[in-house]
Amino acid sequence: MTATKAGPRWSRLEHDERREQILATARTLFTQRPYGAVSTIEIADAAGVTRGLLHHYFGTKRALYLEVVKDLVGSPVLSVLSALSAAASDKATPTWEDGVALWLDVVEANQDAWLAAISAGETGSDRAMHDILDEARESTASQVIGVLQLDEKRAPEARALVRGFGGFAEEVTREWLQRRRLTKEQARLLLVGALPLMVKALLPEVVAARGI
Repeated sequence: MTATKAGPRWSRLEHDERREQILATARTLFTQRPYGAVSTIEIADAAGVTRGLLHHYFGTKRALYLEVVKDLVGSPVLSVLSALSAAASDKATPTWEDGVALWLDVVEANQDAWLAAISAGETGSDRAMHDILDEARESTASQVIGVLQLDEKRAPEARALVRGFGGFAEEVTREWLQRRRLTKEQARLLLVGALPLMVKALLPEVVAARGI
């Protein structure tokens, strides 16, 4: 007869849930205060786990912070271009406008997380942070290029244009939510008009100027 160990055994689901619990708590704290103002003891206490367990799942505080940033840039809140560009054509203008309005609503409801994520590592001095953000933005650009059916072989400038619009969209939300120099309606008007204009009017001229 085979002996069995007494006591509870963690399932994979319990493991994932506990890890997500810690990650969600860290995400909340890191979006509320600067990195240096948040301790692993505070995160562990707020998540209802021991500091040893936190280190078991994530290692160091920096490693946990990098996971938080990955989580933020991978969330639907930051998938701005893929959410907005599905209707960048004359036939789908109403859908494009609806998409912009919906995205602005999502950003407004999650503005602390949004602003924290687009600001993380923007000085470029933190290479690991820079790489995480750049990879996320490059992935989003690939999605948008696919949605818009842009031919990168004929127009390699398309990726530069889409990445440029992504930066523009991020900065517009800063002007609205942080600096208060734009209203939500003004931000909407800028984003509704910008990408179709860039794709239809500017991209052909940019491609034509390649050899100049």
